[in-house]
Amino acid sequence: MIRSASRSRAAPRAALVGVALVVSVAGAPALAQLKPPPVDNSGLPEKMTGDAIKAEWFDGRPFLAVGPDGKQYRLVFTPDGKAARTPVEGKKPKTVTGFWRVIAEGYCSRWTGTNREKCFNVRKSADGGDTIIRFGQQIAATWKRP
Repeated sequence: MIRSASRSRAAPRAALVGVALVVSVAGAPALAQLKPPPVDNSGLPEKMTGDAIKAEWFDGRPFLAVGPDGKQYRLVFTPDGKAARTPVEGKKPKTVTGFWRVIAEGYCSRWTGTNREKCFNVRKSADGGDTIIRFGQQIAATWKRP
């Protein structure tokens, strides 16, 4: 008899927890309906195709990548799908290797030490002098040939 009383007390608690979770989850879709403001890409140069990226950048010749934070890396993407990234600054810069592949409007890369592949789109700068690498709407790097 005591056992059944304890069980009956536990059941309402579980039901209340379940209700609280439903209320929390039910409130989430209203927040999910908020959309970011539209992005105006009308002034941006066209995205380079994967084949154009491969021909211009992934030919085994080194180039310089500068991140938005100002950090510089020497990159080499070889035609066989291998990549190497070495910091320009530092006493003993450590080279990280990885792999690349092209996609219709960009490329994807995966670096040793991570299993996550990231994909980017590539555009020439407005003056055509640099190449801008974008991850979604954020600039990830600017590429230049030395």
